[in-house]
Amino acid sequence: MKIRLIVWLAITVLTSLVEGQFEYFTDDPPDDYFKRKSLDDCPIRFYWDMDKFNVHYAFGGVRAVRGEFQHMAAIGWNNSGSIKYLCGGSLITSRFVLTAAHCVADGEGKPPVTVRLGDTNLNSTEDVQFSQQVRIKALKRHPQYRFSRKYYDIALIELEEEVKFNEAICPACLWLEENAPTEQMNAVGFGVTGFGEELSPTLQKVNLSEIDKDDCLRRLPKNSRALPEGLVQSQFCAASDHQDTCEGDSGGPLQIERLDVNNVMVPLIAGVVSFGTPCTEGSTGVYTRVAAYRDWIEKETARSFSYSTCARTSGCHTRKHVRSNIDSPPSAPFHRVGLLWNHTDLNEFQCGGTLVDYKFVLTSAHCARFKQGFPKLIVVGDSKQIVPIESVHIHPMYTPDKPENDLALLKLTKYLNPRGDMLPACLWREDEVKDEYGQMHYSTYSSRFDSLKYFHEDVYNRYVIGTKIEENGKCTNTRFRSKNLLCGQNNVKLIPTVCKIDYGGPVSNKANFQWTPYVYGVVSTLSESCENELVGTRIAPHLQWIEDTILNHNNDQLIFVS
Repeated sequence: MKIRLIVWLAITVLTSLVEGQFEYFTDDPPDDYFKRKSLDDCPIRFYWDMDKFNVHYAFGGVRAVRGEFQHMAAIGWNNSGSIKYLCGGSLITSRFVLTAAHCVADGEGKPPVTVRLGDTNLNSTEDVQFSQQVRIKALKRHPQYRFSRKYYDIALIELEEEVKFNEAICPACLWLEENAPTEQMNAVGFGVTGFGEELSPTLQKVNLSEIDKDDCLRRLPKNSRALPEGLVQSQFCAASDHQDTCEGDSGGPLQIERLDVNNVMVPLIAGVVSFGTPCTEGSTGVYTRVAAYRDWIEKETARSFSYSTCARTSGCHTRKHVRSNIDSPPSAPFHRVGLLWNHTDLNEFQCGGTLVDYKFVLTSAHCARFKQGFPKLIVVGDSKQIVPIESVHIHPMYTPDKPENDLALLKLTKYLNPRGDMLPACLWREDEVKDEYGQMHYSTYSSRFDSLKYFHEDVYNRYVIGTKIEENGKCTNTRFRSKNLLCGQNNVKLIPTVCKIDYGGPVSNKANFQWTPYVYGVVSTLSESCENELVGTRIAPHLQWIEDTILNHNNDQLIFVS
């Protein structure tokens, strides 16, 4: 039986490829469509043998990389025939290194001549097969920097040739938020490891946290000449009780790592090491706030450093992979569709919906009463096949202050042709939410990965965030305490803004060929971001309305779409 169904699916897909794109919808209803008395038959009707499959998908895993800080650069000066490394920096593209402006000249006014990448021990040949030595083409100091001041302490080094990415070399992205990260940050460099000691030949890291500006000023020696305006918005301070950056760390990164939706950890540079108190226990460092100079960096490098562009187009495939609760949904069978308001904007992530019958899509009432008016069409994923909406059915008890009733049904002008890889999801009918994995999966989306040449921030892929089913999905936020709402907490710290909520999309189980897909709820607009509490409207309390509407027993809140 397993082999028969696999062959049937393969023939279906191959036939569609040979004859042209498979048409997911048809004008003709199934033979028994008008005889259907209940939606309870969904598992048997659509998934009669799929739950017997035992198909497993790879999830997570850790890719071994040689360099913990693949973007770290050592900046070197000629020193009587040898190279002396006096500053650090961060590789941010294949041609540019970010550093401090005071690192464009040594104490004698001489400029650096070379950059070393992929090396964790400057006195050893252990990394020689991974490291690269690249000559400097140009030094781009911020135009407002003055050596007698501590402001605008940021610079770019343009390299003579493009760096080749490998296991030890990969560029970092930039932290673009106005405020420094709230979690502990890593400072990295080849600086001294203690007061009065020599520069370390091995790459060192320290864990630091931001400290209050007033506290920082009290710790710093008074220097009205170098800091006539005190500390400004484009600077911030960080310290710990026992660690800090030291001489030789100048220009190096103060960074965090955040997860992307493909489960890759991406380094984000929040600060550039500028200056500080003498390197002793409890010393304090001052850092140039990178976000304040985003426009200048983008202009000089001719590159966008938006989170999605940087993370998706680096061309670097050796970053650290980790396990997380974020996953791509199975490629088939799928049931999520996009809502459209016209034929010209085919972005399927304006709002989402779930096919729950041959002819009906379940979504949120908020989406169905969108500011552009009622949706006119649905679109089927990458196929871009469009089906007009015949009528919109808003839940009769919905008002903006009643999120527990935030449901709508969209009746289509055509019927699903269930011979392809698209099938309706089944409705979860029990009050208690259950799943084989103990998770609810909230529908989200993110920009698609591509090469820099072809990348577009508004071309998306769908993802799901798995949240633990705790206390039957009850909400912890007092604003969401209705028993007819579902809540799940995502505790993974993501790169800001790369993940977006698929409002109106499904809250479902982890469905694949091994389990029937069930929808527990609809993603609510109460979900503010992928990192906060995710909220959905339960469908179990509304099954009678859903079934009556689909089976033509009522026409409450019916709107015909022209």
